[in-house]
Amino acid sequence: MAVEDAPVLGAADDTEAAPLVVAPSSSGRKSARRKRRQWGLRLSLSWLILTVITSVFAAVISPYGPDVQRLNKTFQGSSWSHWLGTDNYGRDVLSRVIWGGQAAWEGVAIAMSVAVVLGVPWGVISGYWPRYLGATLMRVADAMLAFPALIFAIVVTGILGPSLVNSMVVVGVVFSPVIARLMRVGVLTLRDRSFVESARLSGCPTRVILWRHIFPLAIGPVIVQGTIFTGLAFIIEGALSFLGFSIQPPEPSWGGDMAQAFQYVFSNPLDILPFGIVIAITVLCIYRVGDSLRDHYGAIPAFDGSEFEQATILA
Repeated sequence: MAVEDAPVLGAADDTEAAPLVVAPSSSGRKSARRKRRQWGLRLSLSWLILTVITSVFAAVISPYGPDVQRLNKTFQGSSWSHWLGTDNYGRDVLSRVIWGGQAAWEGVAIAMSVAVVLGVPWGVISGYWPRYLGATLMRVADAMLAFPALIFAIVVTGILGPSLVNSMVVVGVVFSPVIARLMRVGVLTLRDRSFVESARLSGCPTRVILWRHIFPLAIGPVIVQGTIFTGLAFIIEGALSFLGFSIQPPEPSWGGDMAQAFQYVFSNPLDILPFGIVIAITVLCIYRVGDSLRDHYGAIPAFDGSEFEQATILA
């Protein structure tokens, strides 16, 4: 190699250096994905809290009463005085949406309360004593699961009379066997663990073992399933109101007002949108919260051999 061909130390290169491209790490992608999921969860919780607050304080927040009619202002479009327009009776649509949330949340609360009150003890008993009593209770659950919630609610409310309480109590009864099955699986998974055997041998009463040692660990999947049923209860309540088996006119409800707007769908097709959009967004937000709960409580926790330490903590 000739002397003149040798590179000179410190001399500037004629070619420009290519920019250094650093590929994003997997941890960076996971962090960005986690931030997006957190924003989605915050928005969902904000919407749900907003609907609850507006429903509870509807008398203060609503610009008009839910039954105030102005027959000379029917089917008006959006304006400063009526942000979502008016319906076929001249009632303010925004006010009807705000007041309709009361019936929706009340119906969901009734259905989920009945499902939990019936399903959780049902599952705990059938899981802790699975041989005879548990098998009998599960056969009852199998028979009840053969009835669709919406059809069963329509039949019962047709017999007892249409009302929010009658319809949503039936929905909660239909949901309870699924809650019982999930609870039973959790109890069966935990009843023979070492920390449960230790508590049993130490003389703990059965009620203490069930509600202090087993129940807190087995309730996780039930909480996740509860969010799914909550969204489904919103849809069923709206469907029953739409069909006339729940809230009766002129009481405000999202499903009932949607049914009234549907009668004029060809002349005023946009009047049905506010109620349907509110129901859809609420259900999607509930399912988003359910996804977050599934990540934390979706499975029965596994133990790494320290069952006796877990028993000490729970005691």
